[in-house]
Amino acid sequence: MRISPIVCAAVLCALLGLAPLCPASQVKLPNDIAWMASSDAYKACLQQAYNSAGMRLRELAKAEKPGTWCVILDADETIIGNVEFQKDLALKGTEHSSGSWNEWCNRAASTALPGAKEFCALVRELGGKVIIISNRQAPTKTATVKNLANLGFVTDAVLFREGPYAQDRKKVTRREDVEKGTLKTLPAGMALPPLKILMLCGDEMHDLYDEEQVSFDQAKARFGRNLIILPNPMYGDWTKKGVYVQVSGPREDAPSSAAGAVPAAKSEKSEPAQPGTGALTPKEAMRRVGEDVAVVGAIVDVRTREHGPDALNFDKDPKGGLSVVIFEKEKFGDLKAKYEGKKIRVRGKVTEYRGAAQIKVSDPAKIEVIE
Repeated sequence: MRISPIVCAAVLCALLGLAPLCPASQVKLPNDIAWMASSDAYKACLQQAYNSAGMRLRELAKAEKPGTWCVILDADETIIGNVEFQKDLALKGTEHSSGSWNEWCNRAASTALPGAKEFCALVRELGGKVIIISNRQAPTKTATVKNLANLGFVTDAVLFREGPYAQDRKKVTRREDVEKGTLKTLPAGMALPPLKILMLCGDEMHDLYDEEQVSFDQAKARFGRNLIILPNPMYGDWTKKGVYVQVSGPREDAPSSAAGAVPAAKSEKSEPAQPGTGALTPKEAMRRVGEDVAVVGAIVDVRTREHGPDALNFDKDPKGGLSVVIFEKEKFGDLKAKYEGKKIRVRGKVTEYRGAAQIKVSDPAKIEVIE
């Protein structure tokens, strides 16, 4: 009697205590990840950007003395790609977290993006220095430097969000220190002179200029000249801007009346989110990025970190709700005892970090416990 290979495999797995072989299931990737993972158009956008940047840099460098200038580049989704990390999140149905991100970075598995390595080599060939300013943090530093070296990138400095730059998410301080020649996190024995920044490359606006001081309209003439933007539809500061659309009809969170009818939604501006308090609900505040607001809501989760700020979350999922991010933590005392499960009123500017809405607070007086 002839036994099929599938039966043989099943018997072998049983004898060895292994799980049986099953046909692989398929999961459709979101369009943003699929585009960056497989589209030639994405690769063409990158190659085009770096080809154009190279031609422009040749013109700019003619007037500069070698060793006195630099090009600053972001790392992730600018010179190296992490689409495999994003694919893994999508396949598992999980959200981005600092733990999963650090684990990925420490695998040193990011890949070189088209045109990036050749452009960095051109910078040095023309007499400039290659400065990478990344928002990766200290726990991933060694692996990131190794990853870049293994891919063939030659850099003059890689600056992380660490030490005195731990809160420099917008990269403003590090860019200023490059220009002044006062970088504080270079390896022992290494120094760089003050450097003129001829060009900046990145996938987010804060990689290119200080958004609090410069608007898009003020900067738009510089794109393709000394600002080079790379496409990234997977994540970024933009993810909370313009995502919400005001619609007429029933509110999702409105209770039904006795007759089963649901009252129509009020407009965002006229809705008294917290009647009598002059404050917004956390959900409404998420739609007010860039505005100074007062928010009233219950803290359902307090998260503390050994490195970086702590957070008071109005939602169990920090990515899905507003968080109050606490800096200068020593001023606040025991956060869990003071705020967890309590209704608070907080005032501050709504900002974003990795697609999550937050209000940064460094003064306990900004948080009032209501009940």
